[in-house]
Amino acid sequence: MVLLIAGLVLAGGLLWLITLPSRSAPNPDTRDQDVLDQAEAEVRDLGAMASPDDADDALPDWGPGTPDR
Repeated sequence: MVLLIAGLVLAGGLLWLITLPSRSAPNPDTRDQDVLDQAEAEVRDLGAMASPDDADDALPDWGPGTPDR
């Protein structure tokens, strides 16, 4: 009886560990496609001949936690 309970606990623990990553993985559908499209348009409109200083002045920082301009 003790072995049966220990086996069930072990099986439940293994099942929990296997399914844990899929529950905590970010959903790719939660991306804000409009924001991504806007960022791509800004980079595309900058031009290939822009210097790094021009790009720094023209493009906002899209990193997490940065304030909006």
